Amino acid sequence: MIKPSVITKKITVNSFQGGTRGTTAEKSLDLSRAERSFNFDFSSGNLQTGIGVSIFKNYDEENVSDLTFLKIYTYIRYEPTRNAYVESVIYYASDNMLYEVSVKGLSYKKISNVTFSSAPSVIPYNYLDNDVLLLSEKNGSLYIYDGKTLSIVDGAPPITSLCIHSERIFATGGVEGRSLWFSDDFDPTNWSVSLTEGGFINFTGDEGRLLKAVSFLGYVYVFREYGILRVIADGDQQNFSVDNLYGMHGKIYGDSVTLCGDFIVMVTSLGIYTFNGLNAVKILSEYDELLNDVSNEDCKGCYDGAKLYLSLNMNIDGQIEKVILVYDLKKKSSYIAKGLNVSDLTFFGGSVNKTLCVLNNGVKTLYFSNGGKTVDGKVLSVWESAYLDFSFSQRVKNFKKIAINSLKTAKLTVKTLSKSRTYKLKSGLNEFYPCIRGEKFKIIISSSEFGANISNLTVWIDAVKESK
Repeated sequence: MIKPSVITKKITVNSFQGGTRGTTAEKSLDLSRAERSFNFDFSSGNLQTGIGVSIFKNYDEENVSDLTFLKIYTYIRYEPTRNAYVESVIYYASDNMLYEVSVKGLSYKKISNVTFSSAPSVIPYNYLDNDVLLLSEKNGSLYIYDGKTLSIVDGAPPITSLCIHSERIFATGGVEGRSLWFSDDFDPTNWSVSLTEGGFINFTGDEGRLLKAVSFLGYVYVFREYGILRVIADGDQQNFSVDNLYGMHGKIYGDSVTLCGDFIVMVTSLGIYTFNGLNAVKILSEYDELLNDVSNEDCKGCYDGAKLYLSLNMNIDGQIEKVILVYDLKKKSSYIAKGLNVSDLTFFGGSVNKTLCVLNNGVKTLYFSNGGKTVDGKVLSVWESAYLDFSFSQRVKNFKKIAINSLKTAKLTVKTLSKSRTYKLKSGLNEFYPCIRGEKFKIIISSSEFGANISNLTVWIDAVKESK
């Protein structure tokens, strides 16, 4: 009787930088890419704990303790009397009012007794040599805030979004949401319709409502529910013109439209796209399955000059969850951060230079920080491979050995379709001998430590050599 010969196959993962797999049809035998992963950052090649949140400032919360902050904005203004810039954070709260706190202050102040039926759109503007904020209540009134007084702008149209281009304010809105309005030159308070002051352009067609106006590459780009328009809007308004650039098959979510240097990122019902001024190209398709049949009307993007943070809904293990998709534009690396419980986020430049956020059901101001820390002091990072046969298809194999490096304690599980082995990782090199048999195997790595760093995964698989 001839003793069957055994082949030992060694598979080494030197880098996890490939991130997660794409759709089911794209799954390969590559152990370096996860089928499912969250709270692990792959950009260095190792599995490292992704972003967490830290307290921005310990402000006195006494006069806002019964509120919830729903939206967060930033405000930088120059004060001539002090010959200095003043930086503050503004919040839209659950009582439908606005509150402000100075970066160097201690307590929150109510800006005015004006109530907003929804969170306003806010942009900075230099008006009459003063750094002010323009605040537009969706389909409501337009206001100017100068750091002391909130004043209503009479005669402004119903507005859903604002941008500044060639010293005019361009605004999407109108009664039916199909108008692009523009103010007079250098005057955000003058919306009078005339050939020498303000005006508007109405848009018809099947592309739906106008969602957001963005000044980009010398044009005003208008994002509709199902399309993108380019408006040439320099100089005399009689020379304004419009090009219908792009028709989307999926629905665009307006608040996700985010300027990221020389391109724009947007979330649609069909996935995530970049737009360079002429063409829209799908990116991050590995998340398509998690976005399918999930509404993202409330998603939002924020770019800090290096990374894009997309707050959106995903279908995680059969449950719709609010997550942060972190995308490093230079490294082309992305991962999902979940469990942060963030309701809104914005990038604060100036001396702060951080991405600030607010919690659901709270008033604390936080910022994104490294190391995965959460407000409740918990973190769970998971990396999970697909079931793999390691190119020995339809053969029972023996999972002989696994080796992996870890900076901190973690867990490692090897599974077949019917059995599993779980091991505790210690700091340093870890080696285990599961000796578990099956046709396919799954590897799961999880960590509840802040600052986890896991690398150099190697497995050894034994299979009986097929006879010729």
